[in-house]
Amino acid sequence: MNIDRFWDVIESVRSAAAEADDPLDEGLVKQLANETKQEVLEYAERFDELHDALYRWDVWAAAYLIGGGCSDDSFMDFRAGVIALGREWYERVAAAPDSLAGHPAVLQAVNARDRSGACQVK
Repeated sequence: MNIDRFWDVIESVRSAAAEADDPLDEGLVKQLANETKQEVLEYAERFDELHDALYRWDVWAAAYLIGGGCSDDSFMDFRAGVIALGREWYERVAAAPDSLAGHPAVLQAVNARDRSGACQVK
């Protein structure tokens, strides 16, 4: 699975989940269940590459500021959440993590009283 196909999967699942008001992760599981084993493995490879590319101090700093702290485990979730936002937001964050300050979910999270889950961008 090339990178364009990976992002197509993410975008189609995001769209379907939004229409049905379903969790993105459930839609992704359903989508990947219909793929070949090879496609699933290649999806996982692309995911790992993108996930690992965000393992940087500047990205962690953004997660920390958004969440009022961010543990190792929460940072793993945060990076997965950035991928789940789609290609456009992923590329923005990879280029400039502070750009997340303009995302509606982040604005909502930082204005919430309990920011314990804010490190997990959705």
